[in-house]
Formats: sequence, C-alpha cells, structure tokens
Amino acid sequence: MPTGEVTTNTVGISRTGLSVRLSPTPARDEAMAIHVALPDGSPVVGRARCRVVMPGCLCGMSLEFDGENQAKWDTFVDQEESHGGLWRMIGRIAEAPDDALAPRGVTVDVVGSAMRFHTAGENGLAWRMAFHKHPSDPADESDLCVRLPGFREPGRRLVRRVLRQDVTLRLDDVQPPFLTRIVELNRGGYAYVQTEPLGLVSLGVGELFLVDKDGASVFPSFTPLELEQIACDTFRHDLTRPVFSAPRAPPPVPLPPLLSSPPPPPPPAESKRFREGYDAVRFAQTAAEDVQIRRYGDRDIFFHPSVWAKVQEADGDLMGPTMQDAGRICVLALVGPGAPRVVRLGPGSTVTLLKAPR
Repeated sequence: MPTGEVTTNTVGISRTGLSVRLSPTPARDEAMAIHVALPDGSPVVGRARCRVVMPGCLCGMSLEFDGENQAKWDTFVDQEESHGGLWRMIGRIAEAPDDALAPRGVTVDVVGSAMRFHTAGENGLAWRMAFHKHPSDPADESDLCVRLPGFREPGRRLVRRVLRQDVTLRLDDVQPPFLTRIVELNRGGYAYVQTEPLGLVSLGVGELFLVDKDGASVFPSFTPLELEQIACDTFRHDLTRPVFSAPRAPPPVPLPPLLSSPPPPPPPAESKRFREGYDAVRFAQTAAEDVQIRRYGDRDIFFHPSVWAKVQEADGDLMGPTMQDAGRICVLALVGPGAPRVVRLGPGSTVTLLKAPR
C-alpha cells in the first residue's frame, strides 16, 4: 500500500480472494503485494487487488499467486472447506473457554445490554427455517424497494424473496452487531443486504445471529428445539467427509511367516487401560501425528481430528474429536445431547477412545 506495510487479519477467504480490514482503505482496483501467514506459520506471497470497500474498513480483495504459492493457497483453502466450521467453533471456545456451549455462539455486552448470539449453521439452516416460519416478499414487492433506492432492479435479477423483518448479525469480533435484512438468492443460498454501498453479501460462513437480548427472545424467535437443530447443522456436513483421519500409510510389504508363534495379545485389563480413561486420551493425543495448532491471543489450541472419544455426562453420552486448550484436555462433542459443546476431561472422567469417522 502507498502508506507502507500493514498487518491485519482475514475476515473471510475463498479460492480466489479474501476479506480484510484495512485503514486507511485502498482505492478500488488498487493492486498491492500481499504476504499471508497461514495458521501453521508458512507464508504465501502474491498480489492482491481491492475489488470492493464495505463499511467498517472491510475490503474484498482478489488474489494472484505464482505456481508454488498458488498450490500452497489451494491446499489451505481445501483444508478450510473440509473442517473450517470446526475451527470456527474452536475459535468461539477460545473466546469463552468457561462456556460449555461456546461452540454454538456467544454472549456479549453491548452498551449495557446482554446480547446472546447463535451460529446460523454452516449450511444456512437458520435462514431456511426463518423463511419457513416467517412471512417474506418477492424482491420487487419488498419494502426495501422504497427504503433503498436502487434495490428494485438488482433485487429482481438476483433475489427470490426477502424476509419482512430485520435480523441482527455479528460477523466477527471487530465489527459491531448490525441490523440487516436477509434475502434468499435466485441461484440458491442466502445473503444480507448491505446499504452503503448497496449490495448483497453472501452468508453461510459461520456468521452469528442475535437470539435474545436481556433474556428476551428476538426475531427470528427460534425455540430451544429449533436452535438445537441449527447447532447440529454446523457440523453435520463435516461428518460426511473423510477429514477426521490421518492420511493412510501405504500397506506394509508382507513378511515371510515366522517359525515361532507370535506373542499372545495383552490381557483384557491391559488392553482396556489404553482405551479408557483420561490417561488413554492423553497418550493417544501424544502419539497422533496429525495434530493441528492455531494460536488465539496468548494461547495455543491443539486439535486432534483423528483422536475421538466418548465421554459419559449426566445427560447422556457425547462423542467427538479431542483437543488441548491451554493444557486442558477436552472433547469437542459433535454428537449427543446439547451438541456441539465442549467437555473438559479430568482424571475422574468416564471416557473411552473411539475410531474416528471415515
């Protein structure tokens, strides 16, 4: 940038671009060198061009990389597409480590009001349910055509229908919550209406929406059961992909049979010791080779996607991959009552190692 080097964090990424906050904002179509530090610390170097500037100094950038850097970026985007939803949940755990239900949303204080937000689901289930529960209008019949000059024509081309009431969204920790209108797009998927400049911004990347303020439910007024369904949507598509297992090693070359008999299997008590209990989880995490690490503030979180465990809680059994958060061993429970939620383990926990889904 003409103002010199600027360090910032990404707000969203895609195969061909990313969103970042920059102040001062660059001019439209301004090109600049970019150095992206991936979560594992490796760099990706290329060129970026500012395509759009949104409120809050949020800039949408297109990206250009050479062959080697393009390959590194594609690999990173593949990983994010596979289990970025899980890392978004883990990020909420880092933000509220003492809240067992942090994976599904957060509570914040805004000008003296307690506002509780909830994940919309990686597949946009919250918006599908909102359109099913509440009235909406075709784009060219929406009140937005009167409130927002210039909405009618792009709305007619791009929008199938518009919810009649506003929703409060929270996209990240920097931009404050804001009121907006949700639309269903003709091509599929959902977006929110940006007023300055006028445009549509796609949803379905881990955004949060307001569910209650000072304990009172707000629009879209989901019931606790509906919020449970939306919470499950956050991880359901992850479980259908083989991303929880370490890469398979090539099969070993068969060895000639031994003349002597193989050693007998360990006695049941010894075998059980390595499958059950707090120490079994710790040993499995230590032996795992596919640990993923990301830093949040001054602490590192270690995620073990192939070390799954079942933990017995008072309300039932919960299952999911394990992690270490500031030295605490946890299960990121993706299956079971109240999932997704985080369960801390201790020496007295009733926990059993599982095979990771494939």
